[in-house]
Amino acid sequence: MLSQYKRNTNIGVGIGILLQVAGRTMAERGTPETGLLIALIGVAIFIWGCGQYAKGKGHSAWFGALGFLSIIGLIVLAVMKDKHK
Repeated sequence: MLSQYKRNTNIGVGIGILLQVAGRTMAERGTPETGLLIALIGVAIFIWGCGQYAKGKGHSAWFGALGFLSIIGLIVLAVMKDKHK
């Protein structure tokens, strides 16, 4: 994987997961609208991170849409062949 995309992948996937967890927690503890908004922002950042992961492996960034499947999509991206080796 190309190193320039590795950093973006780590940032996007990491922050995306944290925001999804924080948003869900907020939604369950009394602020559902704000929690939902934060969770949706987290999903968008996670998908962007998955797109960076796909690009780093030499595939189209559109494979980042697998991020809609959450951890399953990330696993699919992880087992995809790295074209830059």
